[in-house]
Amino acid sequence: MPAPLRTFMVLIWVSSVAGAAVIAVLSIGWVSWMSFVLSGLVGLIIGVPAGIWNARTVKRDDPNWPPKRSRHREARQS
Repeated sequence: MPAPLRTFMVLIWVSSVAGAAVIAVLSIGWVSWMSFVLSGLVGLIIGVPAGIWNARTVKRDDPNWPPKRSRHREARQS
């Protein structure tokens, strides 16, 4: 079973934000384990809501996106 869009978007957003935060923190010269922990937390705090918002926006704006899974199951059974 493929991963839901929300899971994929959250993963992409968290990884991207945390990666950018690591680059920013290391470029200013703060090299310690706390820089990685802080970057991970920033990635989670910003990336999770952004990924959920992005997945909802894609589903809302795509006219071909199926509205609900339960309707697909009913159509398959007929």
